[in-house]
Amino acid sequence: MSQTSRNIEKIKKFPIKNRKTLENIIKRVKQIINGKREIMYSDIINFIIRERCIGEEYKQLIIWCNYKIRLGKTYVEFE
Repeated sequence: MSQTSRNIEKIKKFPIKNRKTLENIIKRVKQIINGKREIMYSDIINFIIRERCIGEEYKQLIIWCNYKIRLGKTYVEFE
């Protein structure tokens, strides 16, 4: 398996390994959007930047959101 393949697999597993962080951010973003529309991956990225969230977990969350956007996804699909 190439280095790129391993990195992509690691990115894909982010929501599983960091469920609480993702749930917390989605909850806070929902409060901001106030039900006006679905939550977008870009909303999560903007929230992290606006709130100045620092740490490896947030960095990986931004990478995961970016990955989903590059796949053509717009709205967060998270159970």
